[in-house]
Amino acid sequence: MSRTLLRAVTSTVLISVTLWSMGSHEGRAQGQGAPAGPPAAGRGGRGGGPAVPPTAQASATNDLTGYWVRLVTEDWRWLMAVPLKGNADSMQLTPAGRAILDAWDPAKDEADGNQCKGYGAGAISRIPTRAHVTWQDPNTLKWETDQGMQTRLFKFGAASQQVEANPGVRTWQGVSVATWEPVAGGAGRGAGGVGGVGGVGGGPGGPGGPPGAPPAALADQNAPPIVPAAAGARGGNANQNGWLKVVTTNAKSGYLRKNGVPYSEKATITEYFQPTPETYGVRYMIVTTIIDDPEYLGGSWVTSSNYKKLPETNNGWDPQPCSVR
Repeated sequence: MSRTLLRAVTSTVLISVTLWSMGSHEGRAQGQGAPAGPPAAGRGGRGGGPAVPPTAQASATNDLTGYWVRLVTEDWRWLMAVPLKGNADSMQLTPAGRAILDAWDPAKDEADGNQCKGYGAGAISRIPTRAHVTWQDPNTLKWETDQGMQTRLFKFGAASQQVEANPGVRTWQGVSVATWEPVAGGAGRGAGGVGGVGGVGGGPGGPGGPPGAPPAALADQNAPPIVPAAAGARGGNANQNGWLKVVTTNAKSGYLRKNGVPYSEKATITEYFQPTPETYGVRYMIVTTIIDDPEYLGGSWVTSSNYKKLPETNNGWDPQPCSVR
C-alpha cells in the first residue's frame, strides 16, 4: 500500500471516530433533557443567592398599628392610685422581694433619678396609658406610651438575633424579641380570643388554643367579648386573627406596682398582644403578660390588660413624664 493511500485511510478512520463520538455525546445529552436554567428569582440553589425571607411587616398576622388606650376594668385600687406602702395583695413575693417592697421610698427614687421604675417593661402595658404603635422599620415594631413617655422596640428575625447577641446596657424596656403567631398563611388554630374561641376552653396546647398561647382562664373576665374568626379561616393579613408574642429580657429592675412591688434584672417578661376583629366600628386588644422572676417573685405573675383602638386624631394623646406619686 502506498504511503499516500495509507495517510488517506488513516484520516478517514480518525474523522469517522470523531463524528461517532460527537453523535454519541449528543444522544446522551438529549436523553437527559436540556440543562436546567437559572433558579427562579427569590429561590436558592446552584447559581442563585439565598432566599430572602419576608419582612415582619409583610408577614404580620395582625395589624397593631395606630393609637390605643388602656381600659381599666379591674384592679382600680392598684392602678388608679399608688397603693399603700407594703401592700402586695394577690402577689407572691420571695423574702428578698418583700424586703424591697418594705424599703420602698418614693422620695429616694426621685432623688436617685428612678422615677420610671414603675414604667418599665414589667408594668408599662398594665398602667393607665395611651399607646401609639408604628413600624420603625420593616422588622421593628415601635410601641410608645404617653404616660411615662416610654418607647419599646419589638425586634423580629435577624434584627432580634443581633440585639440578643449584643444586648448592651440594661434599660427600663430591656431587649424585646418578637414573633407573629401563628405564622402568616398558617392555619388559624384557636380563632378569636387568646387561648380559644371567645377565650373559653383554651390553653397551651388545649382545645381551641394553639401551643404557646396563654390559658383562656388568664383572660380578664371583664374584657369585651372577642368575636371568633369565621370557621376555617386561615392566618395572615387577610383575616387578621393572629397575635404578637414578645419576650423581654435585659431590663433594669423595676416595680410591678408603683408602691415598690419589685421585679429584678433576672425577670423574663412574656407578652401576647391580640387585637379583636372590628365589631360595630370598635376594635379591642387584650395584652396578656407573664412575668417569671426567680429572685423576687414566688411564681409566675400573670395579668391581662384591655385596650381600645382610638382614632388617629383628637384621641387624647397627652405625653407626661414618669412620676412616683
